[in-house]
Amino acid sequence: MTAAQFEALADLLRLRAGPAQVAAHLVLVGGLTVAEASRQAGLSAQAASNAVQRARAGLRLVRIAAGQEAPAEA
Repeated sequence: MTAAQFEALADLLRLRAGPAQVAAHLVLVGGLTVAEASRQAGLSAQAASNAVQRARAGLRLVRIAAGQEAPAEA
């Protein structure tokens, strides 16, 4: 994911600027592990993991809405 794509996703999901958004950016754009991103962003690994999971879930919904991915079977 590019930085511009991440910024668009963050805006769409209304991710608040701060350590959690930084950690998600470091993982999704920078390719860091959640553990490393949490250390660099200065928050717990659990908080960083939650931010990354939220961003990935939002990205999946965007792909479904755009017809790029099929919805999960119920």
